[in-house]
Parts: sequence; C-alpha cells; structure tokens
Amino acid sequence: MLTETTGRTAEDLAAELRGLQQVDDWPSVWSGPPQGGSSEFVQWCERYGWQPRTSDRQLLLRTATGGSWTFYSKTEGEWSPLASLTHYPWQVRAEAAEENGEVLTAAAGAWPVFLAAAVGVLGAPTWSGSWDDPEFPEPPHPSYWPDREFRMRSRRPYEFAYWAPDGTTSGQPFLVLSQSVGFSTWTTSAPGGSAIALDVSAPAEFLGDR
Repeated sequence: MLTETTGRTAEDLAAELRGLQQVDDWPSVWSGPPQGGSSEFVQWCERYGWQPRTSDRQLLLRTATGGSWTFYSKTEGEWSPLASLTHYPWQVRAEAAEENGEVLTAAAGAWPVFLAAAVGVLGAPTWSGSWDDPEFPEPPHPSYWPDREFRMRSRRPYEFAYWAPDGTTSGQPFLVLSQSVGFSTWTTSAPGGSAIALDVSAPAEFLGDR
C-alpha cells in the first residue's frame, strides 16, 4: 500500500501560496531571523503568522495555514541570512518494490493537480515541463535547480515549473514547484517514492556567490 506522508492537498498548496503573497518585505525575510528563543525571534516569526517548531539547529516553521516549512541559510549551521524556504505539499512512498509502478501512476496523477493549484494563485509559470524536455531552462543561479548534466543523469526534477519575479518589489523570490521520483522507484529491488516540493529562493542579488 502506498503511504502519503504530508496529509496535505492541492487546496492546501494554494493556501500556502496565498500566504506567501502576504509577505510585504522579502528583504527582511532573506536577512533571516534573530537567534532562536529571543523575543526578537518570536516577533520575526509572528509578523507573518509563522510558528517556530525549533529553537536551534535547522529552522523549521509552521504557517497559519498549517504547512510545514524548512528555512535554509546561506551558510550551513547558521540561521541567517536565508537563501531559500522549502515546503512539501505531497509525498508518497511504497511499502514494497512491487508497488513502484503504483508510485509512478500516483505521481503522474498528482502533478497536474498540484500544478493547477499553483497556477490558480500565481498565474501561468515562466516555464514548465518534464526532465527530458529539450527546452528545459538552465537555472539563473546555481542554487535554484540542478543543471542539465545532473538532470539527465538522475531524472530530477522529474516535473518542473517556475515563476520568475516580475521585478516590481525588492527581494521577490523565485518560486519553483517540482516533482522528484526516487531512484529506487525505477527498480524492482527496493520500494520507491515520489514528492512534490515548493522551493522559494532569494533573488540572485541576495545570494552573492553562493
């Protein structure tokens, strides 16, 4: 039996995206939070209804709409400045290798539903397509998504869409919705899985040489 581990829906993804649209000061987000546990840290989280799930190590937050997010800093082991935020709206895994075909079927069914939910909030993506599309774009910054060599070797991202910032507001993020399929899913020797991720990345001018 396949197990979906997030308990989230496409409608929940749309709610998360609408929540992101309420962020009115992205530079303050990319500058990162004060160290966990301080009153300043609490205020930083509360500004957008974020509830901290950790007070040290990796910064994990829960949004007002119930989504779990991981905040990644530019420097490993630090909390700020931030480089990206990641949320998983869908993730499924097989219990046995015999179910790997079902994983691929579930992945094929889930992707268009979650993509449509994102389009309903964000509008048409700057580009969308599959891992083997000859027009697949190279990332404007190396941290945004894997290059062609990695993609052709791993089929990752398997499905992909991104929204570039329109430049009207400082610090607007690159938004990437992508689907991955675990390597073992293509085998008959081990159970596999698939996931859809939403990555929210700082624009290149906030990332420097990262």
